[in-house]
Amino acid sequence: MSAARPLAPWVRTRLRTSRAAALLLALLVLGTAFLAAALPRVLDRDGDQAVAKLLSAATPGSRSLTATTTSAAQPTADGPDVDAPSSGSPAGYSQAISDQVAQLLRGEVTQPLAPSLTEQTYGARTKYSRGLTTPGLPAPDGLPPVMNLITLHDQDPHLRLLAGHLPDAVTPGPGGARVFEVALAKPTADLLGVGVGAVLDTNLKGRPKLFQAVVTGIFQPNAPNEAFWSATPCLTGPCLESTPFTQASPPAQYWEANALVGPGQLDQLPLWGGQGELFWQLPIDPHHLHAYQLGQAQHLVSSILDGPLAADLATNSGIPGLRAESMLPSLLDQAQQQRAAVAPLSAIGPLGAGAVAIVVLLLAAGLAVDRRGAELSLLRARGGSLRAIGGRLLAETAVLVLPAALLGTALALLLLPAPRWTAAVLLGVLTGLVGLLPFPVRAVAMLRATGPRGPGRGGPAPARRARFARLLGEPRRAVAELAALALAAAAVLAARRRGVTPQGSSVDLLLSGAPVLLAVAGAVLLARLFPLLLAPGAHWAARRPGAIGFLGLARSTRGGGSAGSSGPAGSRLRQAPTVLPLMALMLAVATAGFGVTMLDSAGSARQLAVRQLVGGDARVMANQDDTLPAAFPAAAAQLPGLRTGTSVVVDGDAALDTAGGDSMAGAVLVIVDPRGYAALAQYLGYGQFDPAVLDGSNDAPSDPVPALISDNVAAQVGAQESFIQLPASYGNLRIKQAGSVHRTAAMPDPAERPVVIVSAAAVGRQLPKAGPLLAAPTEWFGAGSGISSAALRGLLAKELPAAPGAGEDRVDLRYTIATEGDYVQRLGGAPLQRSTERLFWSSILAAAGYSALSLLLSLLRAAPERAALLARLRTMGLRPRQGLTLILIEALPPALVAAVAGAGLSLLAVPLLGSAVNLSAMAGAVVPGGLRIAPGAVAVQALLLAALSCAVVVAETLLAGRRQINTELRAGDQR
Repeated sequence: MSAARPLAPWVRTRLRTSRAAALLLALLVLGTAFLAAALPRVLDRDGDQAVAKLLSAATPGSRSLTATTTSAAQPTADGPDVDAPSSGSPAGYSQAISDQVAQLLRGEVTQPLAPSLTEQTYGARTKYSRGLTTPGLPAPDGLPPVMNLITLHDQDPHLRLLAGHLPDAVTPGPGGARVFEVALAKPTADLLGVGVGAVLDTNLKGRPKLFQAVVTGIFQPNAPNEAFWSATPCLTGPCLESTPFTQASPPAQYWEANALVGPGQLDQLPLWGGQGELFWQLPIDPHHLHAYQLGQAQHLVSSILDGPLAADLATNSGIPGLRAESMLPSLLDQAQQQRAAVAPLSAIGPLGAGAVAIVVLLLAAGLAVDRRGAELSLLRARGGSLRAIGGRLLAETAVLVLPAALLGTALALLLLPAPRWTAAVLLGVLTGLVGLLPFPVRAVAMLRATGPRGPGRGGPAPARRARFARLLGEPRRAVAELAALALAAAAVLAARRRGVTPQGSSVDLLLSGAPVLLAVAGAVLLARLFPLLLAPGAHWAARRPGAIGFLGLARSTRGGGSAGSSGPAGSRLRQAPTVLPLMALMLAVATAGFGVTMLDSAGSARQLAVRQLVGGDARVMANQDDTLPAAFPAAAAQLPGLRTGTSVVVDGDAALDTAGGDSMAGAVLVIVDPRGYAALAQYLGYGQFDPAVLDGSNDAPSDPVPALISDNVAAQVGAQESFIQLPASYGNLRIKQAGSVHRTAAMPDPAERPVVIVSAAAVGRQLPKAGPLLAAPTEWFGAGSGISSAALRGLLAKELPAAPGAGEDRVDLRYTIATEGDYVQRLGGAPLQRSTERLFWSSILAAAGYSALSLLLSLLRAAPERAALLARLRTMGLRPRQGLTLILIEALPPALVAAVAGAGLSLLAVPLLGSAVNLSAMAGAVVPGGLRIAPGAVAVQALLLAALSCAVVVAETLLAGRRQINTELRAGDQR
């Protein structure tokens, strides 16, 4: 008796017999796992870059822990002239104490923060400066330059000595004066016109010389902009400062030229300025902190500033009351708020792409069951249990899916380094489960519904089983569809009620997934209505000569391959996957449409916010009590691209007195040219008015000047005559309300302060002595395209009178220049905004690829049955070109209808969800919430995806259609 033949291994045999399908499934799971695992890595990397850029863009002082302590000057026998009062702080702080406190600060900056040791700086400086009275020093407005003395720890490696030697000591001078050796930076020495050996006096005329500074060296900082010099402004170069503004005296400019002294002079510094100051500045490393550690960092900084670590600093240093200060809390809060605001918007695109990917994986599983339905039914009929068949199918799929999912996850971890890996691994595992379970679960469900078949098996007859399956299947499908509709409705209601980005929250999958759920509900309805949508076309084709059009549309409405299915139950099971390609295509189009709508709306909102913030496309404002150069408005009018420009006089400290006796301090008086300002308002789209309202050319000089009043105080001012105080001694202007405005270019936001707009000509008629005021505008507004801040700065520098040592640097001190281009780039260039935009476009591309793959899978699924049908039709006289036309008519309508429906749904989502989307995080400024319909951008995305779908259909038809038909004609129908 011969030995029994060994059974063939199930998994190896099945994989060998369907290598193409196995390879396709493995590649699909590999790509999906890679994308899923890459998502949290990309988000972490982008978040880290955003935090690093925010901290790097901040000044070193803003991202530092700083501390200061004061030592007072001690009285001497000759009694130095100390103007500043003593603080009562202990004197005689030494270099050792300075080093000790610096070490204590470094020790408190622990994880998740790290100190930037290369940027730390500490030392001592005089708290008050002294004026330099040596003749011949530059004095822009008649004020002499002033000087502070500074010594820094480890200062020598950061500078290069150009002449002389570095200072070392304080020596006695003639008449009991103290002579400080100092070193000046080369720009400072050039401005003062001094060299090595020069003596700088600080005494007033007629008074004894108490302090002198002798220049012993000229140095050049190795990197003037490095953080080491940030705690000591005006040390690497002179600074042009201004005195405080007061009503009695306008601001005057003077130079501050600080000098470097040696460490040996530390205890002598209080003598120069009355008080000396030890200071420490320890910046944190901007590239060490991760975005997900912001909460821990906030807790640590809070402890350092006002917590246990703050108490330890005072105790361990031996300096009572020593406290660290920092602007880090505001920076960390800003980073946390930006991250929380952008996160829900960033989730919308990936959720849409992920939904399409899940649909494609389910479609692949359904098509695999459809392809192997006869084989599985035969196994069941021969006595195979559901558990055994399901286990074999699970093992067969696991051999393909699990290695592919692990490889995709490993590639994401390797190619996208990030500190956290848990979320990436979990998403990779989830992708593996989504690719692993649907095929065996669906196969077991199919076998359970159809029941055992074949001779010798008990149970209901096949026809009764089929009817039972139909009765059982339809309620299940209806329940699933109703659940999808209910979930979409709940998401839309929740989003409209709370907003997609509710205040103080992070990602809410229900809210961020509202657009996706809405698309799923639309796909469910489309699958139900699809036969009805094509029915008129099928009826029209039935009345036309020829059967190609009618046959193609009829097969398209019945789900393609279902026409040739055997038996009612088989027809239902084969037709079910047709819903999934429609859903994939519609989800892809809806995701793309909603994404481009968000990006377009964010760009428009940013543009509007910038225009309102600037008050036009360009604005030049004179700082403090300064005015614009007289020739600047005429020169600016020649700028290329300028459409309209106007100059105004703005007084922000006017007082408005109403006839009722109310006095409103802090009113903003805007004196304008009515025609030019009205043209600007018309261009901006807000604050429009008729220039004739302010003209008043027919009024007598004694009549009150017509004025536009901001609507926040218009009712309070009323129609009676009022008074507003002009600057200086120009008198009171009598005005009468001629209208109201909600906002204006000079005051874009609806401010609490009253705004009064009057005509310059009308003011000149009533108050002729105000001519100098009207001839000196303080602000200029321009509207047009291509106006750059560099061009405006060049015009201002050209019109400014020459000043010693000032040049073009005076422009930035005297004027503030704002242009639309600069603000748009600044507001739209944040890393999180760019990351969200890239994520949206990546999600759109991924969804488009998956939708094309779903269509290709559908075509491949129907290919054998379609080839058999075409082979039969060829025997009845069907020409090859007609066969290809039949395939196109059958396959294209679902793709085109899904594209149109997806575009319509994305447009419908704007009124449903648009008001719930807060675009402030994307726009970079506080903007009104809501999306605006962008039919052009949505249509472009829908056309591109429809064209991609058509290309897939045509390519598959041309490449595989003729070969399959010829194969069927040679081999015959074996089904």
